[in-house]
Order: sequence, then C-alpha cells, then structure tokens
Amino acid sequence: MPEPEPPMSPGEFPGAIWYGEEEMEAALRVLRHQSPFRYYGPHCGFEVRRFEEEFARFLASTPGRPWPDESDIHVTAVNSGTGALEVALEALGVGCGDEVLVQGFLWISSISAILRNRAIPVLVDSDDTLNMDPAALRATVTPRTKVIMPVPMLGGCARIGVLMAVVREINREREREGLPPVRVLEDCAQSLGAHAKGAPGSRVPLGEEGIHRIGTFGDAGIFSLQINKNITAGEGGMIVTRDPELHRRINALHNAGYAPDPSNPANWYGDVPVGWGHGRRMSELQGAVARVQLSKLDAILAGMRHSHARIEDAVRALGMTPRAHADAENPGDTGYYCLFQLPPGPADEPAKIARGRSVARALEPWGLHPWFLHDFEVHVYYNILPLVEKWPITNGCPWECPKNIFCRNYQYERGALPRLDEALITTVGVNVPSRMTTEQEGRIVNVLEHVFGPGKY
Repeated sequence: MPEPEPPMSPGEFPGAIWYGEEEMEAALRVLRHQSPFRYYGPHCGFEVRRFEEEFARFLASTPGRPWPDESDIHVTAVNSGTGALEVALEALGVGCGDEVLVQGFLWISSISAILRNRAIPVLVDSDDTLNMDPAALRATVTPRTKVIMPVPMLGGCARIGVLMAVVREINREREREGLPPVRVLEDCAQSLGAHAKGAPGSRVPLGEEGIHRIGTFGDAGIFSLQINKNITAGEGGMIVTRDPELHRRINALHNAGYAPDPSNPANWYGDVPVGWGHGRRMSELQGAVARVQLSKLDAILAGMRHSHARIEDAVRALGMTPRAHADAENPGDTGYYCLFQLPPGPADEPAKIARGRSVARALEPWGLHPWFLHDFEVHVYYNILPLVEKWPITNGCPWECPKNIFCRNYQYERGALPRLDEALITTVGVNVPSRMTTEQEGRIVNVLEHVFGPGKY
C-alpha cells in the first residue's frame, strides 16, 4: 500500500485561520479612534460592551436558529480565561476551608485558579466522555464542598444535564441539613459553542429541560479567547451568569473592586466597594476582533463538526472507539479534536503506555498534531508537578492553612482516578481543523488507514 499524501491541513487554530479583512478593519477602527481602553478615550466605540451584549445573545440562542434580540445572561469580558476562573471563583465566595471539585482531565489553570483563591482542589473521576462522571461526583461531595467545576475538554460535552440534576438533589439534602448550597462553575475554555441537553440551575431548574449552550447550566461559566480556541483575540475570556447579583460581584472584581451605584453611578470603575479588584479588563482591540470572530463562530463550528464526523466514522471502521458523546441523538460537541480508544491490546500497563506512544509517533509526521493522552502535558492531573508536590502559593498557603488541615492526606499522584487513568493510557487523538476541503478530510482518513492498517497496533 503506497504511503498517503500529507493532509495539507490548514492548521490547528480554529478561529485564527478565519482571520481576514474584517478583523483587520475592526482593529484599525479602534486604533483610528485612539481609544483602546474599554471605558473611555478620545472616541471610545465601546467594542467590549457590544461584544458582551452580542455574546449574551449567542449564549441564549438555540443552535441552528437566529440569536434572540434579548438575553437573560450577563457577560463580563476579561483579559484571559485564567483570569475569568480566578474572578469567578472569588465572586462565588471560594476561600480558605473550601473544597472545589474538579476532574483530572483539564488545563492547569483549572487547578491554579482554585489554589490562588486559597481553596483545595478535590479530584473527581471521569466517565466515557472523559469529563466529570455524575456518579463519581455524588460520591465525592462533602460538607466542605463549595463549588463543582466541570471542564468540557477539547470541545467534548460532559453529561452536564445529569450533573445539574445530581447537584440539585445534593442541594436539597444540604438545605435539610442546614448547609449552604454548592455552586457550579463551568470551565468552558475549550468548548465555546457546544450545547447539551438538560435543565440549567444548581438549586432549582432555571429553564426548561432541553438543549442549552454549554456555560449556561451552572451558576457561572467561563470561556477563553486564547489562540487555540474556537474564536480568538490572541487572549481574552468571558464570565457568564444568569444571577444579577453574582454578575454585579464579577463585574466589580474584574475591574477595581467597586460596583456601580445603580441609582446614581458616578465612576467608570464603580462607586460601591465589593472587594479587591483583579484589574482583568479586556481591551477594545480584543473586543473589536472578538466581535468579528463571534459572527463567524457558527461557520467555524459547522466546519469542525462536519470534518469530525467523517474522521470519527473512519476511526470506528478501523476498530477503534471514539470518545462517547454525552447525547448520542443530538451531539453538541464542537468537533475540535477527535479522541479515540485504541483496539484491545496488551494487558499490562507499561505495554499499553508504550503502544500509545508508538501510535502518536506514527501519526506525528502527517501533520495531525496527535496526542497520546497519558503524555498530554499539564492537561492531566498527575503531569502537573506543582499539584502532585503541593507547591504553595505563598507562606505554605493553601496546603498549610489551619482551615485546610483536612487536606493533609489528599494525594494527586497517578492512581487517584482509576477510570480516567485507564482511559488516558489507551486513548489517542488528532486535531480537526475548522476549514478543510473534502480532499483534505480524505487525506486524513487515508493516513489513519495507513497507520492503523491490518496487523498494526
């Protein structure tokens, strides 16, 4: 069998490869107005404010239908996804003595944001979506649990509707026991535009059972505009919530720590002190570019989903198992990355790891940006050395804080999450670009057939 041609892929950066004259003109508009600061300037165009309004309408939309004119979702734009996590956790009241439940397949910022708020991360095992397992969540909650943080990874949705139903049940029990409710913060940095089935709301349903955008199920959600994301301004992030009072806190904390006086606001930074501000404001340059990218998001998602479906079919035909969709009938994953479990092979762990690395090496020359998940750098809990070794933020905090004494026996080495650990040593993935021709898709399929042909792996 002759070797296939390289796919000539247009790249792994979904939003950036859609940059064109519109993004350039948006950036130039801000520069011509000499007003890159979001709140004022010689001729401020309030690009960030308009982006927030448009993003709220997008989140309130039904996939495949026009955006509504109004939205009950509040959006605060910030300068990074990491900053969004830090601000959101503080706004939710996370601090010393608290636990934040998070899965082990994530990004390092999901952990660092918890630690910077002086709380303790508690790991929850994953199901076949490689996201947080609702059953494992139920068994992990304690009276110290303050926030639950699902992290839909690489565009794949968790069973968020089931998760929210479990959280509502937990909160009914906590209310009877006199405990405060747990809150849900969705870390959707890698899943902008995804949708799932269920009802939003951590205490009572805040909407009908049905299809909703990821990020709108919990008390708050965050997104990222970093270069790898579905739309990008280089950096940037968003914090979203349906709760007006929580939005007020988020808006104050992302800025100088002051909220506007609703009756007579006098200052751009606010008039009523709420806390110490983070100075996480998004610039007008970011906002202007993000607005253009947002208008292209539906096309970006359509491209990735179409290509992903074809590649997933090829993977399945080769005897491998694609990552499970949370909703098989109406999958809302973005299609950013195709993850698949290798066919049955060696039983012992070292041999499984050696096989996974061999597969990734075999795929590497073809430009598919493959990853063997066990080696997926700081996307995996046991690869985050500062977590495994419990590095402090400062003065031993949070690990040595008297209020966190309960964490002394918590461990983060490999073995803490058995189901995820097994999945990571048997799963490989390839990137799915957002602008591929049928020919380019076919070449990726040819590469997979070449690498995973009869008798291989």
